[in-house]
Amino acid sequence: MRLLLVATVLLSAAVLALTPSTGATVGCGRISITPYGSNRQLAYAVRIAAGRVSCTTARRVMRTFMAKSVFPRGWFCVRGHASQGQKWAASCGTAAGADVKAYGPMRL
Repeated sequence: MRLLLVATVLLSAAVLALTPSTGATVGCGRISITPYGSNRQLAYAVRIAAGRVSCTTARRVMRTFMAKSVFPRGWFCVRGHASQGQKWAASCGTAAGADVKAYGPMRL
């Protein structure tokens, strides 16, 4: 009985240790865009900061916003400002709690 209790406690501790924290972000790779009026391509790292959204959707929403300054229905996007201490270049979110951020531009 005691052995079963010890095994259960150890298993629970292992599961808690492997579960990502609530502040964990998910890296979704890079997007590349060519800003209007430029022939220079810029790359941005895309990360999911919160919510349930696929990396494909995160990259699609962020690429559309960064290239065309529009966002899909159900999303709201803004650009970051270094003067306000924001390290991200753009952030998009939904009312359901999804939060996607783009960092960069990065060197290609």
